[in-house]
Amino acid sequence: MKVDDQQDRLVAILQEVLKEFDNYAPPRVRGDGDIQISLDPELKKARSRRSNLASAFSAMMSDDLGPKRSSTWVK
Repeated sequence: MKVDDQQDRLVAILQEVLKEFDNYAPPRVRGDGDIQISLDPELKKARSRRSNLASAFSAMMSDDLGPKRSSTWVK
């Protein structure tokens, strides 16, 4: 079986599978032969916002701990 025939068959099978997963775009064959299946752009933005928010809260909480004291310091 030729490479182009295999590629076309694979893309057709992926399109059938992806009908069940509406969060993904149809498969796309890139110039180098790789097949790319992208996540919905809105979902990517939402994930990025959640990640940024979590990072901001983590940084704030770390800053609230204050400076670390030396373990040799005695009050």
